[in-house]
Formats: sequence, structure tokens, C-alpha cells
Amino acid sequence: MSFFQRTEDFRPEGFEDVVGELVDSIRRSFTGIVVDHLEDLLATPDRHMCLVDRHVSLTENDRDYTIDLLLFHVTQMRYIAIQVQAGRFDPALVARARYTLSLVDDLVRAPEVHGPTVGVLLCTDAAADQQPGPVAITLYDDVAPAERAGLPLSLELTALIDRCLDTAGASPKAP
Repeated sequence: MSFFQRTEDFRPEGFEDVVGELVDSIRRSFTGIVVDHLEDLLATPDRHMCLVDRHVSLTENDRDYTIDLLLFHVTQMRYIAIQVQAGRFDPALVARARYTLSLVDDLVRAPEVHGPTVGVLLCTDAAADQQPGPVAITLYDDVAPAERAGLPLSLELTALIDRCLDTAGASPKAP
């Protein structure tokens, strides 16, 4: 008995679908690992940040936008939306992340009390024409330099992704 039917080009029919689903599953698992580590690193009293929620789904015009980690900075009174992309950096992701920040501002933030939402886009790999390695784009456009110091830094976030990649790629240790 076979799960796949042979086609004329000798590829099993449905094989690409199964491989695509496996790749998506691996990406979701890795994103979960990164979000776990981000939460441990950032949602701490000494950083003045607390967890609002994980995998927040915002819907506008029947389209879903997901924020992998939504934090709140208690001294700056602002939301921090973090999105993780398991894969190559694409400049179009920045525009989508900015749009998601505007959705948080429109649907979640109380403008009379909270500062504008800021965000971070993390990608596990640079674009093909860039130096290999993780990419962190901080979207802190309207934040004063003194306040930026209290927000997550690109270097610490890329280092965190490097650690996650090292952990995910490490072979199990023999007893």
C-alpha cells in the first residue's frame, strides 16, 4: 500500500503538498520557540514590560493579521508588537508589520492614555543579497532617543535568534 500515486514524471502525486505542510509545521514550531525565548527575555519587571498575549489575531476587512508577541511597556505606557518570520527577510514584511502596528493603535490602544504602538520584525535569515544571519527591524519611528533605550535592541534580538537556531540545530547529547 502506498500513500502516494506515481505520476508520469515519476513524482508521487501529493508529495509536494505533504512536504509543504511539513515545512509550515517546522516554521510554526520554530516561531513558537523564538516567542518563548522572547517572552522570557523581555516580559520581566526589570525591563518594565509585561505580556499582553501571544499569537494575537487582529481582523480587518476579512483579513487576519497575527502578532506573535504583544507586550506592554508599563513606564512608557505603550504596546510593543513583535512579529517573527521563520524564513528570509523580505522588505514587504516591513510594510505589513507597520500596518499591523496601525491596527493595534486603532483596535487596542487607548490614545488618551497610551503612547503610539511600536514594533519589531524578526526574520531568521537575511535577504538573498545580504550577509547571512537573522534580521531584526525595530519600528520605533516616533520614539524619543531616551525612550528607545528602554525598548528591545536589534542586537540582543538577533543574538536571541542565533541562540534559538543553535539550539534547534544542535544534536541531542549522548547520556
